[in-house]
Amino acid sequence: MMDKLTEEERFLLMGKLTGTLTPEEEKALEHLFLSNPHARPAYEELAGSLPAEDVETGFARRKENPSWRNLAAEFRKQQQSPATIRHIPFYKKRWAAAAAITGVLAIAAICWQQFNKHGKTDLAGVPSKPVIELQLANGQVIDLSREEGAINAGAVQLNNNHKVLTYAVGNNNTIPAGMNSLSVPVGLDYQVKLADGSEVWLNSATRLEFPLSFGDRREITIHGEAYVKVTKDAAKPFIVHLPYSTVQVLGTEFNVNTYDSGVVKVALVEGAVNMQAPTGNSRLAPGRQAVYRAGQPITQTAFEARQVLSWRKGLFYFNDASLEEISRVVPRWYGVRVVIDNPAILSRRFSGVINRNHPINVFMEDLKAISHIDAWIDQEGILHFK
Repeated sequence: MMDKLTEEERFLLMGKLTGTLTPEEEKALEHLFLSNPHARPAYEELAGSLPAEDVETGFARRKENPSWRNLAAEFRKQQQSPATIRHIPFYKKRWAAAAAITGVLAIAAICWQQFNKHGKTDLAGVPSKPVIELQLANGQVIDLSREEGAINAGAVQLNNNHKVLTYAVGNNNTIPAGMNSLSVPVGLDYQVKLADGSEVWLNSATRLEFPLSFGDRREITIHGEAYVKVTKDAAKPFIVHLPYSTVQVLGTEFNVNTYDSGVVKVALVEGAVNMQAPTGNSRLAPGRQAVYRAGQPITQTAFEARQVLSWRKGLFYFNDASLEEISRVVPRWYGVRVVIDNPAILSRRFSGVINRNHPINVFMEDLKAISHIDAWIDQEGILHFK
C-alpha cells in the first residue's frame, strides 16, 4: 500500500505515528483518509510493522534523545524563515528535515525495509513480532508465549493455559479502564475468553483490542482474522469494529477477515448479524458471507465452511487460487517472506490444502511435484518461487 502513496502522503502517515504533525498537517491527513482509499490501509499496515510500545506512545522514548529534540527545534526555527516557506512546499520541507531527525529516520528505515526491500514482486505478508503479546491498558506488557499458568496483573488475575487466555477481575471499582491489545504473530493462533463469556479465536498476524469489563455495550476491535462466538445478552449488544465497518450481534458465531487491505469479509455460521459500512448495511443469514470493498456497496455470497473456517484446525484450503493468492497466506502461516522470481507463474492456478502443522518444506515439495514450480529458501530466510 505504501507504494501507492506520494512522498508527502507517506510523511503524513509517519508524522501521525510519531505525533509530530502540525494542526495544518492533521487537517491534510484527515482529507487524505477521506479522499484516498489506499491511505488508511497503508497507515494500519505501517503501524502494524512498528514496535507496539512505540506506536502507543508516539515514539516518546525516541523523542527523549537530546539530539532528536535539538534537531527538531532547529528545523522549526528554520521553518520560520519567509524565504524558505515561500519557495518550498511545507510537506517537502518537513519531509527533508525528517530525514535528519533520529526518531523519524528510524521509522523511515523500518518502513522502507518492510515495504520496498524486494520490489513489487515481494509478497511479504503482515510483519509481526515473534511472540504472542498482551499489552494492558496501563502499559504493562505480558509475553504469553513465555508466561504460562496464573499471571498476576494487579487487579486482574490472568490465566494462560494451552493457548487460551481467561481472566478474572475484582469489583468494578478496581477494574482498569481502557482497551487492552493482544497481538498474535505469524505462524500462531490463540483464543481469548472475554468478560461476558464470549470467545474469540485469533488467526496468525491478528490483533484484538478489548476491555477487561463491558458496560452497556460490548465492543471489541479486530485487525486480521478471527472467529467470534458471542454469548447472548439481549440487553447488551455486541459490536465488533473492523477496518471501514462494524458488525452488530446479540448472540451468534461468525468469522471476520480483514487481511486484504481495503477488504472486509464477514461469514455467518449461526444466528444473525448486521454489517455496517460507509456505503450501507447488510443483514446476514447463516451460510452467507458479506464482503465490503472500500467505497463500494456490500455484497453477499454463500461461502464454503471448509475454505473459510478450516484455519482453526491449521488448514488452508484453496480452490482454483493463483500462486499470488497462495503466497499471501504462506508468510502469515510460516513467518517467511515470499518472492516470486518468475512473474509468468503468478497467474497459474491451484487447488489443494496447506497444513500449518507440517514443516514448510512439505508444502514446497508438494508444490514442485504437482506444478513443477521450484521453491527454495535462501540464506536470509526468504522463500523463492520460480
